[in-house]
Amino acid sequence: MPKGQVGRNAGADLPALVSPRLMKGLEHVLRQHILLMMVEGEASPKELAELLDQDLSSVSYHVRVLRDECGLIEESRRERRRGTVEHYYRVSAKTLLPAKIWRGLKKGMRTVVGSGLASDLFDDLAGALKAGKLQGRNDYVGRTPLVLDEEGRRNVQAIARRATREAEGEQAEASERIAARNGGGSGVAGYSFGVLAFEAAWDVADRSAPAAGGERADSAAKPPAANRTAAAKKPG
Repeated sequence: MPKGQVGRNAGADLPALVSPRLMKGLEHVLRQHILLMMVEGEASPKELAELLDQDLSSVSYHVRVLRDECGLIEESRRERRRGTVEHYYRVSAKTLLPAKIWRGLKKGMRTVVGSGLASDLFDDLAGALKAGKLQGRNDYVGRTPLVLDEEGRRNVQAIARRATREAEGEQAEASERIAARNGGGSGVAGYSFGVLAFEAAWDVADRSAPAAGGERADSAAKPPAANRTAAAKKPG
């Protein structure tokens, strides 16, 4: 078995576990915050500098890195303001961790990254609950335990991907409506949407599949841990 490379070239013969462009985009904390804000909606460097309370030249530099070197954002529109042109950007990748990259992660890396994503989602949920935001009008939190075969698992994963694509499509349309109103209008708020679909750790050997209509055929005295949770809520 040949020796691996050493020194500066060590690991060069190994497959990348995470996209280098994504890693470069996330290696600086300011770029992390810029990406997070652009996932929520388009923004200009000037707006980002004001919202993050950072120097405009620093924000502009990191926006250029994200656009030119990482390819994670793209220009969405330009707007003339007092003799200057303000450039607006949005994320070009559908998510901070595209599905193709997620599928390419090794199990250990999935544990680390997945735990972080889940933690962020439920931190959002906890914050919304604490702020009294979940009042039912525009919020949905659901949990549906399932017992599935291989085909069923593939189908549920496809459902989760479709739901995410539809939510992303709604974000694009909402951004256009908000832009048409120059960022104004009532009801504009941050909104978190999350879909989790994964194999649970509880044993199904002595359980039958849930009955039609969502009622479980097994005893309700031993509810399993959730194996699918979809949460969408308005944090502010």
